[in-house]
Amino acid sequence: MVFSNIIIYLKVMSELKHDFGANVRARRLQLGNMSQDILAEKSNISAQTISSIENGKHYPSYNVLVRIAKALKTHPAKLMVGDSDIWTIEDKELQYVLVEAFKNLTPKQREVALKLVGSLAEIELG
Repeated sequence: MVFSNIIIYLKVMSELKHDFGANVRARRLQLGNMSQDILAEKSNISAQTISSIENGKHYPSYNVLVRIAKALKTHPAKLMVGDSDIWTIEDKELQYVLVEAFKNLTPKQREVALKLVGSLAEIELG
């Protein structure tokens, strides 16, 4: 159980990094072919970090995410969702919050947290 939870976590993180990077690049180009250097300057982030994000090698902290979104004149969650037919902005925001919450948990704590979340589905709040 613990090993499969770690695999799921890693898969979600990989997808988040890839999707976010692709969406940042698409939005940057949509704004009149803005260069990575200009985005870096507007968001006060290094051009190297922007490149790393766009290539799916780095996922930003929340503060960096907000600065990039502001520089790209869009909602931060829109950079996570893009034009997806599958994910809504709320889905991606939830996914981001959960990944951030799980980052510092031990494998045992993750297992317990997943059991707790799973048990919530069984509770009727009428």
